Amino acid sequence: MQPRGRPITLTDDALLDIARDVFLERGLEATTSYIAKRARISESVIFYRYKTKEALFSAVFERQLVMPPGFAKLAWRAGVGEVADNLFDAGTSLVELSERVLPFMMMAFVSPTKLNVLSKHACKPHPMRRELIGLLSGYFEAEIQAGRLRPTRAEILARTFLGGITQFVMSSHLEEPSGDLDAPTFLRGMIDVLLEGSLDDRTPRPRPRPARKRR
Repeated sequence: MQPRGRPITLTDDALLDIARDVFLERGLEATTSYIAKRARISESVIFYRYKTKEALFSAVFERQLVMPPGFAKLAWRAGVGEVADNLFDAGTSLVELSERVLPFMMMAFVSPTKLNVLSKHACKPHPMRRELIGLLSGYFEAEIQAGRLRPTRAEILARTFLGGITQFVMSSHLEEPSGDLDAPTFLRGMIDVLLEGSLDDRTPRPRPRPARKRR
């Protein structure tokens, strides 16, 4: 009989840390028996706590989803400091979160037949995304009300900001590196375009087209 090792002293956090490292090393080919060996516990301990490998992987995945500190501070940073600096701090923390989460998302998406339950879960919009959009929209709206941003729909700014960061992180894993465009450079450039626009001051502003009359 395989010794149970240290079932009393091995916390859930410690087990999930070990499982995370193994999944990152071996992908979904990682077995619960190998994870148990690395954790120096019996495989039965894993199944007692998480029932299946899918449940263990899902717990590892969910544990990465912690609200980025830069976003948690947005509620009280409206009207304080520079808008660009506030967004840069929020964007930096979101890049760090995305870097942690993306490898596990990719595992779930590329192997739907191996972890069907997790794949269906991962394909659904996560509640945290709605929370991120809400916090960011609230920040933009507060800055608009304070007169530091021109009137516009705050949610459009929020989704543009989040979408740009998501695309940047994904492309950094799926495409060839693009020279010196690292995360800080990208964030500063994107924030500048978001806040200042990209039209030259000498370029005539296009006039809005009149709405077409319905026949």
